[in-house]
Amino acid sequence: MQPFTHILALVVAVAPFFAQAAPLSTRPSEDIVAGKYLVQLMPDVDVASIASHHQKVRGIKARNLGRRDDAEEDTSIQEYDLGDFKGYAGSFDSATIAELEAMPEVMLVEKDFMMHTFALVSQSNAGWGLGSISSRTRGATSYIYDSTAGQGTHSYVLDSGIRTTHVEFEGRASWGYNSVNTVNTDNFGHGTHVAGIIGAKTYGVAKKTNLIAVKVIGDDGLGTASGVLDGLSWALNDIVTKNRRPTAVINMSLGGPASSVIDNAMTAVSNQGVLAVVAAGNENQLASNVSPARSPTALCVGNINSNDARAPTSNYGSAVDIWAPGTDIVSTWYTSDTATRTESGTSMAAPYVAGIVSYLRALEGPSIGPAARTRVLALATPGRVTDTLGAPNLLAYNGNGR
Repeated sequence: MQPFTHILALVVAVAPFFAQAAPLSTRPSEDIVAGKYLVQLMPDVDVASIASHHQKVRGIKARNLGRRDDAEEDTSIQEYDLGDFKGYAGSFDSATIAELEAMPEVMLVEKDFMMHTFALVSQSNAGWGLGSISSRTRGATSYIYDSTAGQGTHSYVLDSGIRTTHVEFEGRASWGYNSVNTVNTDNFGHGTHVAGIIGAKTYGVAKKTNLIAVKVIGDDGLGTASGVLDGLSWALNDIVTKNRRPTAVINMSLGGPASSVIDNAMTAVSNQGVLAVVAAGNENQLASNVSPARSPTALCVGNINSNDARAPTSNYGSAVDIWAPGTDIVSTWYTSDTATRTESGTSMAAPYVAGIVSYLRALEGPSIGPAARTRVLALATPGRVTDTLGAPNLLAYNGNGR
């Protein structure tokens, strides 16, 4: 299976994490986390009802486990609160799941599954991406930008972590949250590369933005949907409690098979006024088969090469909102405080757009998620991309007038 299902590092080699609301049975068996489930509650469930629900679930689970003779089972429950999206994940047997699905306060139950990144390694050393997003014409080699450069904004990177000590981040990268239960560092590299495209001093679009690491992908490049939801819930609540909605963007260069639970969580994030930028995926298929790429409230980004053509691996279709450079992209790497590496994929394209969001907010003023989304699409250069295959022909642009 291609890497698109992993952390959606969208580096041209991944398989879907979520996707259209396809039945769970359509997910490859190797993507399923055995015995673990995602549960979404009805949007109108209040705090008291949620507490009562969890008490009932604990009782049902204890009763059903008491009837079995097999080994101990994980009894922990991971709760999510994303505004009007309330839910949790946990390990349950089939008898407990049957009772959960019958409860009126339960909206959806899905099997937990693995997510992947969307990046591939390339031998090329081209640095053409910044020139592309700051010029209306093809072939630009200079990056033209305003010196505000994203200052005062906050870019949350849901990925494999960030090497926060890298010299390219100039002390602007910090650790936020870790849902993977490994060390608070990037031992995979994908997150550091993505963060560099957003905000490194040399390779970044918004060279003064603050970068916040939210680790949802493990050191093997894999993560669970439940872990991604945990990181997303933390990021949203951090943004809301710190009054950062008009200055914060969430980048998710990851994805997997279709998931209504994930899709609903993305809608809840948007309803809180927060914009998420997501990778389209690298399977050369309809992005509508992937979550969170198919979310109508997120900003879904496809990958182009230096000829302004869709990369052969990039997903396509009407779920893609905009295109950005994603092929042979040089950025920061995790192996040392000065390391760089060239990678390709929609994982690289998404952070160009997330960087533009932060760049424009510093230049033009704070804006909540839906307004920022509209502004990025309005500024985009029309008609430059070839082979869009049903996606809007819009190329990301920072609006400098060149």
